[in-house]
Amino acid sequence: MDIKKRAGLYLIRKKGRASLLFCLLFLMSISILTGFSLKESTERELDRLRLSMASGFIMKADMDNELYKEVITYEKGPSSTVYAGPMVTDEMIEKVLSLDGVEDYSVIDEIHIAWTNLTLRPGLHSDMEPDPNPNPNDLIPRTEERLELDRHSIDIYVCRNGESHKNFRTGALAITEGRNLETEDHFKAVISDWLAEKNRLSVGDTITLETKEGHYDITEKPLKRLGEPVTVEIAGLFHPNFSQPSSDMTLEECYVENIIYVDEETFFKLQDNLKEHARYQDIAESYDEHHEVEFLVKDPAQIDSIMQQIRDRDDIDLENIELETDSSAYEASAGPYRGIRIFSMALLALGLCGMGVILYLLIHLWMQGRRHEVGIYRSVGMKKREILGQMLIECFAVSFAALALAFLLAGPAAAGCADAAKRLAAPKEKQETYIVKVDKYLLPQIKKTSSDEVLLDGSVSVSAMGFAVLFVCGISGASVIVSFSKINSVEPKNLLQAM
Repeated sequence: MDIKKRAGLYLIRKKGRASLLFCLLFLMSISILTGFSLKESTERELDRLRLSMASGFIMKADMDNELYKEVITYEKGPSSTVYAGPMVTDEMIEKVLSLDGVEDYSVIDEIHIAWTNLTLRPGLHSDMEPDPNPNPNDLIPRTEERLELDRHSIDIYVCRNGESHKNFRTGALAITEGRNLETEDHFKAVISDWLAEKNRLSVGDTITLETKEGHYDITEKPLKRLGEPVTVEIAGLFHPNFSQPSSDMTLEECYVENIIYVDEETFFKLQDNLKEHARYQDIAESYDEHHEVEFLVKDPAQIDSIMQQIRDRDDIDLENIELETDSSAYEASAGPYRGIRIFSMALLALGLCGMGVILYLLIHLWMQGRRHEVGIYRSVGMKKREILGQMLIECFAVSFAALALAFLLAGPAAAGCADAAKRLAAPKEKQETYIVKVDKYLLPQIKKTSSDEVLLDGSVSVSAMGFAVLFVCGISGASVIVSFSKINSVEPKNLLQAM
């Protein structure tokens, strides 16, 4: 009788042992396949997030450094304290862009306060009434003209490339009609769909922006215009993918719906209007200086090394200039995937290490129990390699049967685990993905706080199947060989005495 038939007869005769070995090998295989599936799926999604979020770092002037503050006094109006220190220049931007891994940049929160005759989302000044008996000691008397200014004041944000701006890049704002701003645009604007609907505007219509004296000085004529009005064409409409709560204390310009994004030429034209005001002439002429600039990189893993390269360069003066990472949106979205990846690694460890150790101990125990059987085989003249071959065939037959069943069930099991992981990692129903906070400069800051819906496909790859075959067959075969080697050198008569 050849070794294949003997192996088959042994498995039939020892159905209990074969069934236990089959279950153990099946659990090992399904754990490996499911763990690999989740791990590969999460890593694919993390790579996608790295590219889509385009995280980077921020280069900004330390505006709070008292060493660079100057007090300016004027003939009319109170004195003011301004920052007069180093800024991020266009020359510095070009040098940073020349570094490998840096893709683009975006100027952050560079704004011009403007006036428009549009109806805005109502804020603090909407329900205010002019003071019939203004106090002459009030710094800013609440007159009808002053309220008219405040009710129509908005923040104009410069946006050289809309797709690179953090609010659009992170998904906080999404273009619903038309297109976003592009670097070659001239006198174009992107406004909210709320503002467009309220004022019966659409893509292709124009709006007029003005600079008023009351925005930049305490004056008896706050609606006095500085410079020339700027007319812009609406290139697109955006929609905020969150809700900003209303508050009686929120200024009109602090609502995201009232923000208007414009191209660089429009912004510079508005800044030119400040040349008519002695206090702000320097601001109007400093087109090549910026308070804060965000640089986008190809891979968040490169951020630290790129920042260190900037610090090491002698031709980039970082006096009072700070560098900090800007990967909050990526981290918020990547968090759930990292948790799922840890679970998948634990599942792999269970299949690779835990089940592997148990399998070795079980096979070793069974091999010790077959000492008498091995003694009989050797006493009738069977060669050692034939005995080992029979035992390997028995083990591999059970292994392949377990793997075949695991391959059939791995897809549904991985899909089930992926669905469970998606439910566990899904954002809470009442939790906003984005929040808006007004900073000390009265600018609305949009931050991503939770992840989007988790995307996992749960498919089992060919590479995962190949690894499972190699590992399961390898560990079971190695366990048989190691265990057999321990009884191989024992004399047949001693083996026959084993019970």
